[in-house]
Amino acid sequence: MRAIREKPSSPIALAGGKDALGELSRHRRFNSAVARCLHSDPLTRDTALAIANCAQRLNLRFDLENGQLGRAKLVNGLLCNRRLCPFCEWRRTRAWRARLLRGLQSFRTEQPKLRALFLTLTVRNCQLYELRDTISHLHSSYKRLSLIRDFPTTAWFRRTEVTLSAKPGIGGPLLGSSAHPHIHALLLVRPSYFSRDYWPQLRWQQEWQMAARLDYPPVVDIRRAHSKRQAEVKLTDTDFAAVLEAAKYSTKAADLLSLGTLLPIFHSEMKHLRLYGVSRSLQRHIKEQEVVTDELLDEVSSDAGNLHFSAVAKWFDAIEEYQFTT
Repeated sequence: MRAIREKPSSPIALAGGKDALGELSRHRRFNSAVARCLHSDPLTRDTALAIANCAQRLNLRFDLENGQLGRAKLVNGLLCNRRLCPFCEWRRTRAWRARLLRGLQSFRTEQPKLRALFLTLTVRNCQLYELRDTISHLHSSYKRLSLIRDFPTTAWFRRTEVTLSAKPGIGGPLLGSSAHPHIHALLLVRPSYFSRDYWPQLRWQQEWQMAARLDYPPVVDIRRAHSKRQAEVKLTDTDFAAVLEAAKYSTKAADLLSLGTLLPIFHSEMKHLRLYGVSRSLQRHIKEQEVVTDELLDEVSSDAGNLHFSAVAKWFDAIEEYQFTT
């Protein structure tokens, strides 16, 4: 793995300069540790090198607000877009959130009365070597659930999250760690759902148990989507704080590092799996395809009237931070 050994230059003397790079540094800081774990296996060394060398040099743009640097906008940079790259996963999550916001704003012009529900569907923890099959089973089960005749909506967005535990899974040879894959879904329902079409918690649990063909009652959570400022999220609201919850990280970097030498197994199990799904009625508004590298960059306005500052930031392993370079 290549490491930058040169000394960082002094930050550009603008107010807020160091803080302006803090968010970027925080998300890039996990890359080296993840790369080291993957480098231990010959089958994942190429991935390790790509993650280690990702985002070493960034072209940034800052809007100037009252003499202070605004939030850094990533204009260009060599990003690896690998699933286990912590920096790219952060950017990928941002891209999905942007898709959701744009898509729902478009969709609400056709269906302004719909309300948002959050649905969480789970199964029991599995061993790492069972993860791929378990996620495939989750996705097939969700499809069966959504095709039930009186399912509350045809407009939904789902994502699959995997959390990891040091506790071993149930059954099979123990690998010292277990995985908890589960589905988070954003359901857009008609107002009639809260009266004549209502499904109580027990109904959701029973339907999911049958759809997933489980021999035990699974944990299911269904609730109205709430924003920080309003009691109920409506598609006519400008505040989509609750909607952002639907596009969180698929797996947190801290969880990845907890696997240590088992991370290559996790990589193999997760490779090429599609973790996001969009219902047919929303596909005209929300693109379902995987996020491409260009989408990891920020959209930058070409308005010449706005004052802005362009800069280059380089990553330094010795201090685990980005620094401005001249």
